[in-house]
Amino acid sequence: MATSSTEQRELDLVEKVDFRIIAGANDEEKLQQLLKTFLPPLLLKAGSQHASVRNKVVQVCQRLTTFIQQPSIVLPVAALLDQYKATDSQLIKHFDLVFIQHSIVRLSVVERRDLMPKILPGIGSDVSPSRAGLFNVFLRCLGDFKLPPRGSKEDENLREQIGLQDSKDAKFVADSLGKLLLLRMNAQGSTISPGLAQSDVLFLTLNKPETWNPAESGLSLPESRIQVVNFLASGAFTDQERFLPAIYAASSSDFRLAGVGDDMLKRSKVSLEDKDIVRQLFEAHSRLPAPYRIRILGLLSKSEISTTFTDEILAAFHLDVAAKREGPDAMQVDGPSSSTSSSGLELTKVHRALFEFINWVARIGANKPEFSKIRSSLVSLLREFVEAQGWPKPERQSLDENTLRSRAYETIGVLAKGTAMSDTERMVLAQWLFKSLCEDPTADVVVNIDAALSSLAANFKPPHSPDVSEQLHTLILESMVKTEEGNIVRSSRHAATKWANQCLPFSDIYARWVDILAVAGRRDERSDVVEEGQKGLDPWTYYANQENSRTLPAWHEMVVHFFTKTISYGGKPDADMDVDEGPSFGNFPGQCIRAFPVAVDYCKRTLFLAALKDFTIEPGWERQLSATVHSDLKTRRAIRDYLTSSEHGQAIFYLLRSAFDGMLLEDTEIAEGCARSFVELASFTPSRILAPLVPRAVELLPLITSNKREIRPLACSAFGILAAHPANSPESINKSKTTLADIAKNHKTAVGSELNAVEGAWNALAHLISRSVYYSTDKDSNVSSDLGDVFPTPDSVSSSTLSTQEALIEAYSQLWTAGIRVLPEADEDAISKAFVDPLVLLAKKGNEKAITALGRLAISLPSSEVSSDEESSDRIAVILEKLFALYELRQAEVHFTVGEAITAAIACWDSEVVQLTLNVEASGDSYRIFKRSSRVSTVLEKLLADCKNTKPSLLKASGIWLFCIIQYCAHLEEVQSRLRECQAAFMRLLSARDELVQETASRGLSLVYEKGDSALKGDLVRDLVSSFTGSGPQLKVDEETELFEAGALPTGDGKSVTSYKDIVSLANEVGDQSLVYKLMSMATNAATWSTRSAFGRFGLSNILSESEVDPKLYPKLYRYRFDPNPNVQKSMNDIWKALVKDSNAVIETHFDAIMKDLLKCILGKEWRVREASCAAIIDLVGGRPFQKYEQYYKDIWNAALKVLDDVKGTVRNAALHLCIALSTTLVRQLEESGNTASARAMMNEALPFLLSDKGIESGVKEVKLFATDTVIKICKKGGKALNPYIATIVSDLLGSLTTLESDIVNYYYQRMGEDDRDKIDKLRSSAVAQSPITEAIESSLRTVDADVMENLAPALEEAIKTAIGMPTKVGCSRVLSTLATRHTVDFKPYSARFLQLMEKQVLDRNDEVSQGYARSAAYIIRGCPDEAKLRFSDRLLKLYLESEDEARRQKVADAVLALSKISPDHFNALEGKLLPFAYLGKHDTDDYVRKEFEEVWDKHAGSSLSVARYVSEIVELVQKSLNTAQWSLKHAGALAISSAVAGITKASDVTGQVNVENLNTLWPVYEKALALKTFPGKEKLLEPFPDFVSKSKAIWQKDASFGEQLKKIAVREAKRNNSDYRPHAFRCLWKFAAARDDLTMLPTITEIVTPYLDMTEDEDAMDVDDKANTNNKARGLDPKSQTAWAAMEAIAKGYNRAKMQEDAMGQLKEIALALEENAKKPDFKKPYIGQAPFDAIRRVFWYGCVLELLQTAVKAGEEGGAGSLAGNLEVLQFYFATLDLDKADTGTEEQRLLRAKSTMAAVVLAKLPKDHATTGTGSGIALAEIKKKVEKASNEERSTEVHGSWKTCLLLLD
Repeated sequence: MATSSTEQRELDLVEKVDFRIIAGANDEEKLQQLLKTFLPPLLLKAGSQHASVRNKVVQVCQRLTTFIQQPSIVLPVAALLDQYKATDSQLIKHFDLVFIQHSIVRLSVVERRDLMPKILPGIGSDVSPSRAGLFNVFLRCLGDFKLPPRGSKEDENLREQIGLQDSKDAKFVADSLGKLLLLRMNAQGSTISPGLAQSDVLFLTLNKPETWNPAESGLSLPESRIQVVNFLASGAFTDQERFLPAIYAASSSDFRLAGVGDDMLKRSKVSLEDKDIVRQLFEAHSRLPAPYRIRILGLLSKSEISTTFTDEILAAFHLDVAAKREGPDAMQVDGPSSSTSSSGLELTKVHRALFEFINWVARIGANKPEFSKIRSSLVSLLREFVEAQGWPKPERQSLDENTLRSRAYETIGVLAKGTAMSDTERMVLAQWLFKSLCEDPTADVVVNIDAALSSLAANFKPPHSPDVSEQLHTLILESMVKTEEGNIVRSSRHAATKWANQCLPFSDIYARWVDILAVAGRRDERSDVVEEGQKGLDPWTYYANQENSRTLPAWHEMVVHFFTKTISYGGKPDADMDVDEGPSFGNFPGQCIRAFPVAVDYCKRTLFLAALKDFTIEPGWERQLSATVHSDLKTRRAIRDYLTSSEHGQAIFYLLRSAFDGMLLEDTEIAEGCARSFVELASFTPSRILAPLVPRAVELLPLITSNKREIRPLACSAFGILAAHPANSPESINKSKTTLADIAKNHKTAVGSELNAVEGAWNALAHLISRSVYYSTDKDSNVSSDLGDVFPTPDSVSSSTLSTQEALIEAYSQLWTAGIRVLPEADEDAISKAFVDPLVLLAKKGNEKAITALGRLAISLPSSEVSSDEESSDRIAVILEKLFALYELRQAEVHFTVGEAITAAIACWDSEVVQLTLNVEASGDSYRIFKRSSRVSTVLEKLLADCKNTKPSLLKASGIWLFCIIQYCAHLEEVQSRLRECQAAFMRLLSARDELVQETASRGLSLVYEKGDSALKGDLVRDLVSSFTGSGPQLKVDEETELFEAGALPTGDGKSVTSYKDIVSLANEVGDQSLVYKLMSMATNAATWSTRSAFGRFGLSNILSESEVDPKLYPKLYRYRFDPNPNVQKSMNDIWKALVKDSNAVIETHFDAIMKDLLKCILGKEWRVREASCAAIIDLVGGRPFQKYEQYYKDIWNAALKVLDDVKGTVRNAALHLCIALSTTLVRQLEESGNTASARAMMNEALPFLLSDKGIESGVKEVKLFATDTVIKICKKGGKALNPYIATIVSDLLGSLTTLESDIVNYYYQRMGEDDRDKIDKLRSSAVAQSPITEAIESSLRTVDADVMENLAPALEEAIKTAIGMPTKVGCSRVLSTLATRHTVDFKPYSARFLQLMEKQVLDRNDEVSQGYARSAAYIIRGCPDEAKLRFSDRLLKLYLESEDEARRQKVADAVLALSKISPDHFNALEGKLLPFAYLGKHDTDDYVRKEFEEVWDKHAGSSLSVARYVSEIVELVQKSLNTAQWSLKHAGALAISSAVAGITKASDVTGQVNVENLNTLWPVYEKALALKTFPGKEKLLEPFPDFVSKSKAIWQKDASFGEQLKKIAVREAKRNNSDYRPHAFRCLWKFAAARDDLTMLPTITEIVTPYLDMTEDEDAMDVDDKANTNNKARGLDPKSQTAWAAMEAIAKGYNRAKMQEDAMGQLKEIALALEENAKKPDFKKPYIGQAPFDAIRRVFWYGCVLELLQTAVKAGEEGGAGSLAGNLEVLQFYFATLDLDKADTGTEEQRLLRAKSTMAAVVLAKLPKDHATTGTGSGIALAEIKKKVEKASNEERSTEVHGSWKTCLLLLD
């Protein structure tokens, strides 16, 4: 029962509400009130537990929907929304939402905004079906929601304000908004949206097409997206929540969304190393269209952790590479689209992004275990991608596709580098890439293929299995020989060579074969291929980064494969050649023949390296090996022993045979190289191995007689080795001798090629005979007695060519070396003449062959141990004497040849230099001639004595010769016993100034040390140490001692000081004997330095390391490590390393000693010491704590800045580097440590010094420049630590702005005109603003506080007062502005003082400076007290009124303008003074001043009406200006008062009331201004005068004297004599007459102007410039005509207006008579002004004047004031006559129209009705005549408008 009653009660309530609603349905206002009250409770009943109640509510709601269609019905949305949030009933929620959606669009914007906090709370937890509708309501409200500025406090609180405190709600809203960005809609409402599930689409569209159709009251999707993106970017969401939506927005094709999205991503702090984020990105990538995937891949390419998502990476690759084509990805497009398809352009972008990501994965994920699972798969996928494009040649070659292809290859290379592939997979990939390299035609792609091959090569590091090695050989060799034909478009030789070098061991002979082909296999080979080949052949390059054992290729295997087998390029085994039937060129077909000598030489060098186990391979080893093989006897013996004991004799033979075969190809480029290799190798080869080649010696005869000079000597050497071989029969040898002798005997007649053959025959025969001696045990059996017949004497061929002479001398040298005395049996004089003298003659010319021959000649001569008195007749002594006489030769290398010749002459075959010539396996020693002991001792004694000589040339030669003797004869007892003396000699030579002598002495000391015993080594060590620590060598001189090189000390007369004798002579000439000591001191210093520099050159570091080191040595040696000479530097570093085991420990221990020594030496006398000290200090303090060198810091700066001004450029440069290092250290300390104790300590030491007269105030520009630069750097980084120095820094840097300005600026500034100077000043000012000095000043000012300001203010004031340069002054103004704006509080106590200072500075001569100070004053005034402001403004006004020229007024104008712009508020506070001032200034006569003040007035006053506010102030200022003595100021005041009068009168026009008080105030000053003499522009004073007269009517009506005064002024001005001013005065006069209707001014006007109506020529008139064309009012008239017209106009318009109204005709007559005053007899039919001189005036002005005059008369006549027409028609005739009716076709259309209208006005006046005029007798004939003229004019007129006027006129005349 109770239930029933509850149900009934609820039904009754619902029905009552229903009834009330129905009752009020027709009253919209009442209905709205009912719904507002009852709708929420009614809907609440929909949640009743009774079905009948619920059904009833549903019925009511259905009926209600018909009542609320009217737009005025707005439901209670807020209450419904609250009810929605509060209920759990789905039915209630449904109806609440229905009615909310109904009225949401009808709410005001403010009401919708207020709903946001109600909608969003709990929306994330709402799982009801109606949530989609609520979200739609939210979207509607979002469009009206006003977002706060991003980053503002309101933005930070926005999340809480709109109810998104719950992260679940925020996450849901962000996700839903992100999905909205993915929604697509087309015109038909289709909603297929890639990336969205169907449920998401239904949620966003409410399953209604009209939801997003604006035409059906739906939302606009594009506009909603923009609102959504901006909302997402606000503070309502965290970066994590909006991350994916931001990606959606950034990927949109709508730039409005993309821009905001990009910004969100850039600002996002989301970590891309978060696994959840990365997983979301991969998931989004799998479902979104191409543009979104591109963006996601870009983000994944920045995430390291993304490389571990292996399955997702593969899925992404499959998705993006397999993407199909689709339509454009617009947000609203027709038709469906899929997430896996892309357009062509998008597909390219997707692939590019994918490859970037895969590349990232390959590089970053290489070391991650997860990534190794997919390496091979990715490589395969990339290969498939490339092959899909077409492989090896792509099907299409667009730029994008080529780029993708390149990226794919590159990524393959990166992936393959670390991929764990099987050998087969790697090899297949390598073959694939090599084929791509050869056949892909795209040049841009090939670079990446080559890079991929290089990366893949890292997987083929040796050693390899035999199968892999064989496959590599096949691949590389095939790639090496491919040629550009068929499908192959490119050579792969470079890649193949690189692979050979990287993938195969150095010992691999096939790899070296590839290198040989790369070096010389083709004639026009690319340089990179050749370079790669050379690198592969160089063991040092190959093993440069390896410390393990170095295995060389087996030379014998290379010989066998290169020259005896055919190398296979197809993977087949190498085939054997038929080595017995032909030369070994099988592997060198075609162009490859060029590689033959390279192969031979490389095999030879490898053989030598194998023989020399102790040879060190280092850079330049080839040259060193060649030099050692040729010049070191021990090395040659080692190679010969190796070949003798070698097991590979057959390989040696093959190599020799191959070289021999190549040598025989005389006409090819390989012959010389092969010949050289054969001779070098055969020289060491045992006879048994050479034997098979002996029969082929005869094949060398063509080479011996060849025309190629390079080939002949090598062929002769080879012939001597083979033809003289013991395996050859004596008969064969004799036959060869006979053949050669026959050729040689033709020397007297031979020319050209025959002479070449003779030269070769001599040489070959000499080699044959000498080698026969070496091979044989019996010397005499191999020497024939007829050699003198074959070999002519040198004397006999002295007239032949040098080549012939040298060939013969070389032949003799070979014979004499073998002890064969080829000399005639004659006396000694004959021998000397025939042999010695010719050789000496050539030797004196520096011919080394002749010098060598002299030494070898001495070998062959018998030596008798004779007594001293017979020694002069000894032939050997003669030869030695001749050799000693060669000391004057300048060529250093020649002296080494001389030394070798001397060595050979005295030691014979006991000298190593002679033994080096033996190039065959000798059988005995019968040829050997042993040393001549006495000769050795004698020569040694002489050389030791000559080493003490002061003659430079002899000293140099003796040192070199002594070195040669020790080098080649040190094993002899005679030399060993005198090594100590040799050491002393070399020690003396170290002081020589010639570097070659020093070098020789250095090497000699090394040699002595090596050859000496332990005692000698100890002495050398002691001498060496004393050289460093002692006072240096003593310089001993005599008169001829050369102390200076020629030209080093010029005397001015073309000579120079060189010897001691010259020094004494120069001192005597000058009269200053102290000059001797000064110059000797210079020479001693040079000698001392030279000694030490020479010591640094030889390798005695091991000597020093064995001795106990004196601590005094460390400072010296440390400095020498930084010597300017690189040789000294290198050697001293070696010595330091040998001496000092722990460098840091030694430096720490001896730091103070080293530093003190360096600080002393840096200011020493020697420039090298100063330069070295600078570099040493840099190294010493670098990296050390400041406390270590704090006590020396100031001294270092002092020394550095002193040396910065050194006379030597290199020293200055070193000092600059030291200063830079000190500066850098200080700045780095400030950067890293900030305000720490160390930083402060460094700054406290450095800054006072830098700011002193030794730094920034130094007179040396370089020092000043660097000190300034350092201070600038300190200012930028110093922070608060700078505060104690800011005052000094600022003042000094301000001064530097001028002193560091380029001199060239001042140079051009002085030579420029004013205009150009202004331009330069602007550039200079701009340079100051951009200067690093200015930046440093501003940086230092950042930390200014009250304490700093206390010191800064007076310093700045002093700087301003004393500043001279323009840049400094501009800098001062900037500093003031900075202080006034950034440090207002601290600067305020000083602002008044600085403002007062600016009163003077704003007047600076330089415009830029004055403007800068004006701006500063404008900033400073902001913080000044009122008294200071008033004082400043009064001062500016005073300066203006007291100015004597326009320049000062311009400065004042700049100051006022700056104040109005920069501090407008403060200007307004002073406007009572400044605005009247600006008004006065805007009328200045100077254009610049006028424009400046006009800008001020326009900015703050606005219009001329503002004048009324400041009348009294303006009058006061004008009065002052009129009282000044400056006419320009008087004129300005006059113009200002004139303008003020005009402003006041105009104001009365606007207001309709005349301010008589203002007129009375203005008049006295205005009257005074009008009384001024005429000046240009005074006519402006007259312009407001008539209006003033008119407006002051009340005054002059009461005061007759005032009216009379006005009349006098008008008449006075009209009577002035200035011709330019007169027309304006006449115009003012008639306007005055018009204003004074109480006066009849026409007679007065006539009297004044009549004289100027005379247009006759005045012969006495002065010619003046015609300014008519510059005046618009002149309209082309000359000045006289202008004046005449002004006079005519004054008369025509100067009538009394009142009388015109009473008697118009009478006034017209008076005017006509006045105009006829100049006529002798007035005639109205032929008026005076109708004459020809007035033609132009009439056309231009008169027609319009007549029209105005007659129309006034007509108007007066119509009102009854025409007067009597009787007898007055004649007056009209006057006017008709002046209208030129008989010339109707003349003039412009405008002029003709005025003429017609004037005629019509005259006709109207004549035809006035009788009630308008007094009638009388008239002349009808006159009008008839007028009619005829009008008819004629009408007929001739072409203008329609003018013709119409004439027609009207004719109608009036009818």
